[in-house]
Amino acid sequence: MKKHYFSAYAGLPRAVYVLFVARTVNSMGFFVAPLLTFILTQKLGLDAARAGSVVALLILTQAPGVLAGGKLADTVGRKRTMLAGSLAGAFFYLLCACGISGGAMIACLILAADCSALAVPAAEALLADLTAPAQRQAAYSLLYLGINLGMAISPLLGGLLFQNHLALLFLLDAATTAAAVGLVAAQVPEPPAPQSAAAGGRTDGAPGLTMFAALRRAPVLTAFLLLLFFYDFCYSQWNFLLPAQFGERFGGDGARLYSALSSVNAVTVLLLTPLLTRLTRTLRPLRAVALAGLFYLAAYLGFGFGGAYAADLLAAVLFTLGEICSTIQFGAFVSTRAPRECLGRINAFSSLLRGGAGALGPLLMGRLLTVFGYAAGWRLTAAVVLAAAVGFCLLDRRDRPAGPQ
Repeated sequence: MKKHYFSAYAGLPRAVYVLFVARTVNSMGFFVAPLLTFILTQKLGLDAARAGSVVALLILTQAPGVLAGGKLADTVGRKRTMLAGSLAGAFFYLLCACGISGGAMIACLILAADCSALAVPAAEALLADLTAPAQRQAAYSLLYLGINLGMAISPLLGGLLFQNHLALLFLLDAATTAAAVGLVAAQVPEPPAPQSAAAGGRTDGAPGLTMFAALRRAPVLTAFLLLLFFYDFCYSQWNFLLPAQFGERFGGDGARLYSALSSVNAVTVLLLTPLLTRLTRTLRPLRAVALAGLFYLAAYLGFGFGGAYAADLLAAVLFTLGEICSTIQFGAFVSTRAPRECLGRINAFSSLLRGGAGALGPLLMGRLLTVFGYAAGWRLTAAVVLAAAVGFCLLDRRDRPAGPQ
């Protein structure tokens, strides 16, 4: 039974399994980023306004890092860029563990985030280079599972270390990153340069092809990224609209009950990702992403109009089903449709677009809530995600003659 349950991940290249282990180890030490606000306020003594400014600056300065990472991934190499960015981020956390404080620690936190951002598009492109198109849904799903396996452990340990062992928290975060980097460096090969080899991805035979020229040549991919912007706008309400609503509905119990929903989300990811990967691998990718939108739609309606906490729990499961269906298709679709020589830069552009949606969601919804309330907020969220799901269905119909099965 266990073997059958994980059969979707059978037959992948050995390097993908190495990346899975490395991603799990790295995520097990993901301590600092989730506790950033607490570090700024409780350890460095910043008030809420100044802490918010630091967080905003940290997010904004990641944009150049992401773009630089995409460019370096396409020119210098996927593996080299990923390892360099990850190690540089770990180095700045190591400095934080050495006793620095105040402005020096804030600077190191920002630089660590920027370096880690540099590694993201390279990591996505590396996985695409190591797999054939037919293997990519399973490969991206497996690494998504690895992230969540690690994240099932790191919040608990991070919470235990935060109050009295902050330096150890930074040290362990850096150490797990270094361990993951060492494993990848020793066991994962550097793929051939994108300009000279086309194995495992598309190439249009144009070494000087720019990212925007590539997107113009791939209108379905461009439309996919734009539609995904609206999914991410709605997804951001899980971290903004829902906890704000719980605070109003449940008062002092709101944080505890919302944390329970987050646990349901994590457990559902761990239990159902292998199953959904196997069940959806015969679906056309755009149709599977449209299905994710229907799960999201049911979840948002449940959050807005369910009333009872049991309905919120069911909605959290439906929300997670949408998250899984969307996540396991995204990387595979982009890597299959993007020209290989531009894949790093397109991944970087996608990260910026999705991050912008995540920032815009709370900003606009916060203004809406003050006038119309939570029910209207969830109606708007449901309407946007339904429109995007219909858009994915229409895009699938346009793409059907050439799209992969």
